[in-house]
Amino acid sequence: TSYSWEYSTVGASGPWTVIPGAVGTTYDPPGPLTQTTWYRRVVSSSVSGMPCSVAVTTPVQVTVNTLTAGTISGDQTVCGGSAAINLTGTVGTGMPTLSYQWQSNTTGCGDTFTNVASAGTGQNYTVPAGLPVTTYFRRLTRSTAGTCEIACNCIVVTVNNVTGGTVGSDQALCNSTNPAAFTQSVAATGVGTLTYQWQSTTNAAGCAAAAGAWTNIPFATSALYDAPAGVTVTTYYRRVTTSTINGVSCTANSNCITVTASTVTAGTIGPNSRTVCSGGDPAAFNSVTPGTGTALTYQWQSSPTGAV
Repeated sequence: TSYSWEYSTVGASGPWTVIPGAVGTTYDPPGPLTQTTWYRRVVSSSVSGMPCSVAVTTPVQVTVNTLTAGTISGDQTVCGGSAAINLTGTVGTGMPTLSYQWQSNTTGCGDTFTNVASAGTGQNYTVPAGLPVTTYFRRLTRSTAGTCEIACNCIVVTVNNVTGGTVGSDQALCNSTNPAAFTQSVAATGVGTLTYQWQSTTNAAGCAAAAGAWTNIPFATSALYDAPAGVTVTTYYRRVTTSTINGVSCTANSNCITVTASTVTAGTIGPNSRTVCSGGDPAAFNSVTPGTGTALTYQWQSSPTGAV
């Protein structure tokens, strides 16, 4: 008795091709197999060297499940604290039924991925709001036949987290309208190129004033700012930091600085001069014009030598 093996890529009825060297009772097809193939074993019997009978087994079909992953899209840049992000994908192909699993990591397309925490088994995926850091995504396409799966392309969602930094400190002006220059104790940060714009407001809401109540200060676009003299009413200042990457600009505000204007006027007293006899008691001095300012106190003084 002798054996030979044959294969067909057309169907169970052939045509058949003899597999060279396959003459054992068993056969292990080499991989990779790229198309569905049928195999059969031919059993030959001979007597005194003369062929006697030939029998073939029932063909065995090896089905190749050719999967395609489809593609996903959604490369984008978002600001920190962004809303939910929709990632879309095209349909994968394979048989008989496909399923999907979205995965992510924060280190790069070439690194290990893990399944997203929830709602990641659809053709598309919605990234929950508030993605904290730059994250990479891909989608696995799986077939219910066997354990076949294939990964699609990788996309990146770049998160531009901007911090406004800390600037200056509150000031109270006394007999002056010129605030001291504002310093910086904590620098602003962001992924992209940073630019600055200082703003001010005299709105009664102060630091809590709505965005529309703040006014850009012309040419005040450096990390530091020295407000010019001329502050006669309480004024509030802040610095807006803008970080731009991939054409997307994200902003963050610094703390708010309150500059309290406290210009004091002395007022006038009268009458301006008077004469009394030696040892006399001058009449009381009157306040002709009251002093002005915030939280006023008074101290009277005298001089025996003159008004200067």
